[in-house]
Amino acid sequence: MVAIASPFSGPVVALDDVADDVFSERVMGDGAAVRPQDPRVVAPITGVIEKLFSGGHGFAIETPDGVQVLVHVGLETVHLKGEGFEVVASEGDSVEAGDHIVSVDLDHMADKNIDMVSPVVVISGHDVEVVASGEVAAGDPLLEVGG
Repeated sequence: MVAIASPFSGPVVALDDVADDVFSERVMGDGAAVRPQDPRVVAPITGVIEKLFSGGHGFAIETPDGVQVLVHVGLETVHLKGEGFEVVASEGDSVEAGDHIVSVDLDHMADKNIDMVSPVVVISGHDVEVVASGEVAAGDPLLEVGG
């Protein structure tokens, strides 16, 4: 069993309730979402940043045992081309769970009417169980991954 922490502080949202079919239909994988209440986004798991999307709106981390976790910060944030994001990590970095990856200007996102619900999905075909509900703090358990 591999524990995946929440990269955000805020209320947990079921993937079924995410207003983007790529996530609600689990095209990218299974998991949960969080509506961030704090600008700091942290690594949900220890591993290597395999992908850091230009602009900072998302990243993927792979653990040494092959579990890949995708974090997408808000919906439709790709169109902002980095506006409202401050990236503090780099693609290829080795990170520990809880390391700061990116910051997001939540007021700016609200001004742009961006839905900040932020999916956290396991993209490597493992069984996933959501272990959190209600409010979580960044670093709290969010998902568990089986074999």
